[in-house]
Amino acid sequence: MQIKLLFLAVVLLALWPQNPGTTHSNGSGAPVGSCISGSSYVDSATGNHWACTGLAWKLMASGVALSGTTGSIGGGLLTAGGTASGTVTVTGATVGMVCTAQPSDGTNIYALGANVGCTVTATNTVTVNVVAIVALTPVAKTYVVRVIQ
Repeated sequence: MQIKLLFLAVVLLALWPQNPGTTHSNGSGAPVGSCISGSSYVDSATGNHWACTGLAWKLMASGVALSGTTGSIGGGLLTAGGTASGTVTVTGATVGMVCTAQPSDGTNIYALGANVGCTVTATNTVTVNVVAIVALTPVAKTYVVRVIQ
C-alpha cells in the first residue's frame, strides 16, 4: 500500500504545474492588463518578449533588430591581412552595441579566404571590414548589417 501511495505522489508531483495559473501566450501588440507573476508573452508583430513580474508586464527583450545595407565593398586586390571597408548608417546604433555582417547575396565569404566583421564606430554608424586571410580579390558586393540592442 505504501509503495502505491508513493508512486501516486510521484506521478502527481510530476504532472502538477510548478506555478499554477501562469500562462505562456502570444499575440499582436504589447500585452495589456494585469497578469500572473511568472507568465510570459511574445508579441508576434515585433518579436518582443514580455514577462510578468510583480503582477505587471515588463519588456524583457526586444525582437527588433536594427539593420542596414552597406554600399559596395571590395573589388580590389587584398594581400593576406589586407582590409576593404565601408560604412552604413544604422539609425539607433550606439558605440558598444554588438553587430553582425554578411554578404547580401549569401556568398560564403569565409570559404573564399576572407573574414567579415563589423563595429559600431559612432552613433548611427557601423563600419564593415572584409579582411583577407589569404591574398585575394573579393568581388565587390554589399553587406547586410544587424545591430543588437
